Amino acid sequence: MNRDRKTTQRRIAILGSTGSIGTQALEVMAEAQEPWHPVLLTAGKRVAPLLKQVHQQQPECCVVIDPDDLSAFETAGVQGTDLRVGEQHQLSAIAELDLDLVLNGITGAAGLRASIATLEAGIDLALANKESLVTAGSLLKSCASASGARIIPVDSEHSAVMQCIADSDPATIRRILLTASGGPFRGMTRDQLKDVTIEQALQHPTWKMGPRISIDSATLFNKVLEVIEARELFGLPPDGIEVLVHPQSIVHAIVEYQDGSSIAHLGEPDMRVPIRHALHQGTRAAGQFRPLDLIQRGQLTFEQVDGATFPALEIAQVVMDHPGTTLGAVLNAADEEAVAGFLSGSVGFLQIYQLVEKALQQHSPEDLVSLEQVIETDRETRERVRSWYL
Repeated sequence: MNRDRKTTQRRIAILGSTGSIGTQALEVMAEAQEPWHPVLLTAGKRVAPLLKQVHQQQPECCVVIDPDDLSAFETAGVQGTDLRVGEQHQLSAIAELDLDLVLNGITGAAGLRASIATLEAGIDLALANKESLVTAGSLLKSCASASGARIIPVDSEHSAVMQCIADSDPATIRRILLTASGGPFRGMTRDQLKDVTIEQALQHPTWKMGPRISIDSATLFNKVLEVIEARELFGLPPDGIEVLVHPQSIVHAIVEYQDGSSIAHLGEPDMRVPIRHALHQGTRAAGQFRPLDLIQRGQLTFEQVDGATFPALEIAQVVMDHPGTTLGAVLNAADEEAVAGFLSGSVGFLQIYQLVEKALQQHSPEDLVSLEQVIETDRETRERVRSWYL
């Protein structure tokens, strides 16, 4: 990269630009004072909203992986933008476009190749795709170490932890507390969960998210992924990371130190805040947000996770006990397929736990050595889980 960063625009790729993270990232970039320029926008399927973004942002390149309307995409004729189809074009664009930063807002294991390609190219990765670290954390960290690229967390909890740690010596940290809202079914019994509907499960009480993440928040598997991600990012053992239910979603994380002090990160539930922090790399850039009013909020409450009713953390303990193995890929693939089955009406809510647990029990873990190994484990797990309910 030979450009003078002081006099040129910062060149950013938004992967998954039509999703929740991607659209909010574009909002944050629009309010920025420095000249951000999204030179690459990508989406999974949705052509119409992607083309609308292309007309507004005028990126140099736009990629749709598996378009829902191929003819509309191919004939769009957007002047100055190279329109491409397929995942390989997304990967080649990352390598070719002289990027300063890649924001990976893709949902699921589909974002893994892009994360690896970004770090291999020596480009800083703003990571909202937690599945990359869950399935292949050791590979990502190895790539980052080799290239000198940074992994910058975008998830609200991990952004909060990073800010609480700041320049502190990691050896002085006693534990990290991640918070969970408890989802839409907090306080319900296991019997009550047997008949919950898709619509009910999608009604998250505090955050507006995509379908998969919303269901994962209802089961608490989303918090499982976040615990694994936190371990990969901050290097603490599993027993150094705990989860508290915090229905108000105001305290995003707490870091407790060996001297008895605890530092917490607070803010209204608004993903634009951690996105802004990641894009501006901690410079506290001004932006639009709802100020935190603790008087209006009243009480902030905390509860233990009801593991008997929501057993995700217990089911996934085997993954946390065997870091750096293929179990992370199994966990994520089984969960994605079980959630897809629930959203299609083929799987009951409580069956999600059963399918994930069965997949983990039937897998013989191997040490992670390659991306191809992760992808093959992912494929095999998906086929196995689908065979159990289709």
